[in-house]
Amino acid sequence: MKGAWRARVHGPDRTLGAGFLVAPDLVLTCAHVVLEETAPLVSFPQAGRGDLLGLRATVHMMGPWRAQDDLGDVAVLRLERAVDIGPAKLVTHASPQGGYVAHGFLRPGDHTGAPLELVLTTTDLFGEWQHVRAATAHAEIPDKGFSGAAVYDHETGDVIGMFTDKATSATRLTGRMLPVSSIRRHWEELDDVLDLPWLSQDERRELRRIVAAAGAGTDLRELVQRVFPGSGAHPDFRSVWDAIRHVAEELPGEDRLRRFLYELVKTLTPEPARNDLRRWIREHLDTADILRAQSELAERLEALGKFDEARERCEEVLRRYKGSETAYGAEYLLLLHRFAMVLARLGDYPQALELTRRTMEYFREHGDERVLLRVATDRARVLHDAGELRAAQSLMDEALERWTAAADPLDVLAARTVRLSARNKLGHFLETRKEAAKIVEDYRALGHELHPGCLDAMMVQATALIILDYPSREVPQNEAKAIELMEHVHRVREAELGRDNPHTLAAAAMYGRTLIRAKRESAGLAILKETAARLERRLGAEHPVLLEARHWYAQGLLADNQFKRAATVFSDVLEGRRRILGDDHIDTLVTQCRLAASTALQGRMAMFRAIPLAYQALTTALKGGYRHRLDLVGDGLSSLLLTTVFAPILQLFSIVEPRAHPPTWPEDN
Repeated sequence: MKGAWRARVHGPDRTLGAGFLVAPDLVLTCAHVVLEETAPLVSFPQAGRGDLLGLRATVHMMGPWRAQDDLGDVAVLRLERAVDIGPAKLVTHASPQGGYVAHGFLRPGDHTGAPLELVLTTTDLFGEWQHVRAATAHAEIPDKGFSGAAVYDHETGDVIGMFTDKATSATRLTGRMLPVSSIRRHWEELDDVLDLPWLSQDERRELRRIVAAAGAGTDLRELVQRVFPGSGAHPDFRSVWDAIRHVAEELPGEDRLRRFLYELVKTLTPEPARNDLRRWIREHLDTADILRAQSELAERLEALGKFDEARERCEEVLRRYKGSETAYGAEYLLLLHRFAMVLARLGDYPQALELTRRTMEYFREHGDERVLLRVATDRARVLHDAGELRAAQSLMDEALERWTAAADPLDVLAARTVRLSARNKLGHFLETRKEAAKIVEDYRALGHELHPGCLDAMMVQATALIILDYPSREVPQNEAKAIELMEHVHRVREAELGRDNPHTLAAAAMYGRTLIRAKRESAGLAILKETAARLERRLGAEHPVLLEARHWYAQGLLADNQFKRAATVFSDVLEGRRRILGDDHIDTLVTQCRLAASTALQGRMAMFRAIPLAYQALTTALKGGYRHRLDLVGDGLSSLLLTTVFAPILQLFSIVEPRAHPPTWPEDN
């Protein structure tokens, strides 16, 4: 029943005051209510049950109050038996407002009581009290029958404090309330039942019990100031627990409790309490566990495409535990490694490469083979995305040769996929097509067809199918297979991650690319146009995945004979890729060759602008070891041939003409 926790405290023949249930067998009231009563009784009239009337109780705790205006007007009664009604819900913060109620018992024979409507005019403390006033002079007014009554929000039932006494002047309709924050300073066990964000009730109860009878070998106020220099003035603390909760609730920083307890445990007495506190810290606040949990959280955020949130989380934790590399080497380095992978997702390849170099060096010396394979695979993935394909392949060759014996089969497949992708970008399409099919089958054999690594292998397989110059009789079959693979990857990622997840959008861009390659320009352009708009909103205007989508949109325009518009988009993409990826990155060179081709095909004077573009891209590609990238080399050579030989002829006979109404890159992106 609503409000059943409201209690009447009385003797055999008179009402003493009010109270409220805070635990199944504990009732909170004022000290002055029961100070002279040796055998108080407690009734719960709102429960509507005879067995909850006149329950015997004993005084479990009595505050220091002895006379008017004394501090600590708090008492706790322990019932003879626990009752099966819900305790009051106590909150530690309130807002100045009306709508508060206290339920009191004004007359000796009144067993049901009456409500007093109250207004909390300010949350400021006056001593340890807050002042309240009657909401109206035409109803109940503050009186001694309300002593010990909970002051609660009429709408929510949340208890913000306890009514203690009325104003001494009969003309004033005001009174005083002990807020929950003041009550808990006198009765620390109250914290066991409060809903506080900094620890669970069980953790908090255990910690409080450990330090309940303990002392500190130093001044607690001075200890807080030493651990948190510059954090401002602090009160005098009544106990060790008072100092702990002050740190947890009033000071900033997620690790504030750990930092304080690590210093407190050095001074805690007696020794058994010190040992118990050390054990509690290991079980609940160990830094290694925190680092490990934060690393796992960042990995989950990364998988959900929340790259900025993952970066902020990693930066905050790494900053907090700066210098922990020695004490918590593996856990700290794994979090640093995850930070590097998040940075790579955001396109910050230089920093990601430096951090993964550090983590790789550490785990070569300290890590087991399973950890080494994962770390090496991640570093190879960053090398791959940064355009250092041979280094990525070399690292994966080493990893697959040395560190697979004790590794999880899924980790081995992930390593094979990264090596496969590097080989694919180097131009070994026939090899990677066959290897990708094997990897996909291996994932399926393990029952992991929907694993992200399996989807990555499918995308590499689709790329190899549409890039390699197969015999003409195989082209339709290969194109259909590639489209089928990319449709599957995109559908799975959309179902698992959502439509706007960056991983889903990357798959959508690859799907559009596959359609362009399969000469289904209209469908590919439509997908790439929508995908690019979503990517820009999600990741910003210069993210590598967005640049990839825009590159393939331009490729669709080029395939559709929209040379001028294609050249405009290629030029924008080239500028972005040079800035983000560098001049020698394989993706930069591909865009540069496409720009040369689309420029050469425009004829007139534009064809001469293609010469330096094509020549520079072609020579850089050959020096960089991309001689197997026949698509890239072919574009470079074709651009030079078009510029020097064929373009003037085509221009003369008007064989190549842009369409009258070419589709354009949407300006509203």
